[in-house]
Amino acid sequence: NPTTQPSMGPDALSIEATGLAFSTRSLTAPADKPFQIVFEIQDAALHNVAIYRDASAAEEVLVEEPFSVPAVVAYDVPALGSGTYFFRCDVHPDMSGSLTVG
Repeated sequence: NPTTQPSMGPDALSIEATGLAFSTRSLTAPADKPFQIVFEIQDAALHNVAIYRDASAAEEVLVEEPFSVPAVVAYDVPALGSGTYFFRCDVHPDMSGSLTVG
């Protein structure tokens, strides 16, 4: 239920969606450790944060269902190996960025 305040770890990454744009196009996470991305939607559109191996979006790492506002969710991301990953909103693919894991 996205209307409840999610349980967030102290090291959670944070990203917001406003005006069909993410608040950042770059996220950094530690390698080989699970982490959280806290995602807050501040406009009326449907959004998600989906992580892919690269910008082709062919290989999913984490894809959650889009939701709308106003809401905050915490995504539990599994441990990832070092590298650069791609994230986007699947509803608005122009909303995208890179996730650096290292």
